[in-house]
Amino acid sequence: MRKLAIGFVFLVLLPALVVAGGYGFYWYQVKRYADQLVEQAAPFARVEYGAIHADPRGEVGLDQVSITLNQDGTRIPIDSIRVRSQDPLFFLDPQGRIESGDLPLQLNLVLKQAQIGLSSKLIKTLEAQAAQAQTLSADGVVSPDALGCGDLQRIDIAALSEMGYKSLAMDLVLGMSIEPHNRRIRFNADTDLAGFGQSGMNIELSVTGDSFAPAQMLAANPRLRRLELSYQDAGYNARRNKFCAKAAGVDVDTYLAEHERLMRDWLLAQGVDLPELIWDLYNGINRPRGRATLTMEPPGGLGAEVMAGLGAPTQLIDRLNIGLSLNDKPLVLDSINWNEVLVEARRTLAARSTSPQPETVAQMNAADEQTEVDPLAASEPGADSSGLDEVLRGLPKRDPKPEPKKYRAISVAQLADVKGLPVRVRTDLGNRFEGRVVDARNGTLKIEQRVDKGLIIYPLEFDQISSVEVYR
Repeated sequence: MRKLAIGFVFLVLLPALVVAGGYGFYWYQVKRYADQLVEQAAPFARVEYGAIHADPRGEVGLDQVSITLNQDGTRIPIDSIRVRSQDPLFFLDPQGRIESGDLPLQLNLVLKQAQIGLSSKLIKTLEAQAAQAQTLSADGVVSPDALGCGDLQRIDIAALSEMGYKSLAMDLVLGMSIEPHNRRIRFNADTDLAGFGQSGMNIELSVTGDSFAPAQMLAANPRLRRLELSYQDAGYNARRNKFCAKAAGVDVDTYLAEHERLMRDWLLAQGVDLPELIWDLYNGINRPRGRATLTMEPPGGLGAEVMAGLGAPTQLIDRLNIGLSLNDKPLVLDSINWNEVLVEARRTLAARSTSPQPETVAQMNAADEQTEVDPLAASEPGADSSGLDEVLRGLPKRDPKPEPKKYRAISVAQLADVKGLPVRVRTDLGNRFEGRVVDARNGTLKIEQRVDKGLIIYPLEFDQISSVEVYR
């Protein structure tokens, strides 16, 4: 019997006590870290919670959380907060792990039902600040979202209340995943605002270093590999369209058409003339359950050195490799001429085309001289023109106008001959650089580029270069 009791202690009771002790320590570490956060928030808000959630498999959090702002007493209840990781040991010292860059491969923060009432003091303060900002603008200025909505100048809290909204309730998911083998980091943020809409953001970055500590990330040359933004209406459009149509005394379709017309005029006043394809997208996401997605996948990634080499906004748009979709149907962007979006740029081009240019003036002068001579010859048929030839021969001749400078394609082997001249270089990865040639020897091209108020010299190997253009 004694042996049986000893065996029970070693085989059952002792492991159970070890597990219970380990869980108790794990729970205690979670509680200690939660209490530290509550203490750090004390100057700004009073944070209270009902229970601690500690799952040894890698999920910790708080339930029945209440945040009360010290400034105005606004209370923000949250049903639950969860932090999830595939590495349970991360929660024993999360702050130290983050500061050292020893991050788990996956980390997520999940908030469920964070609520704030539209009648709260915080919302009223924000409303008053928005109203004050509008009074500082010109009289009669209407916020773009309120265009066509009767006499409203903006969609304010009173309008939201008339639409049936009493509070804002939000679910939020923030995530991070790391792929050390290819040095990629992915971030995602998904928001669901009940009765309004759902939004999502996904970012993929690449880095050159092996450390993922926040203090060293900027030095690791982060490059944007992919960005995706999405939004889907979840009830707001139907309420807003019905409310504004009633305020304007028209039906919903008439309100939407008038809203588009006024929005076009507003953008034109700002110097922006959007193509019809973008208006189709805008109208689509204003419809109930409208969904839009924007993606950017720059070839080879987009880093600081690439941004420094871009000479115009249209070059950036081309470099970003933008994709758009409406209700999961892709839109073809190849037909858009982005140079025509800015109205002032189009007006400048039109003015240039109608004003006399140097070449045009020279041609007009030559035409005037020809006009003065030809009538004499025509008025006397058969007259001897040798005297006229002698006169013209004695007139001073204009030197031919030199060909204007422009970017011209050259071979890589000619780079050594264009030292000091501006060049545009495109690499085999699709990156584009602009600058001045500093040196081109030993298979390496060095380009001087202006960044903010300083200069940098960027090296490129010849075998990386797919094309070169020199300005001369």
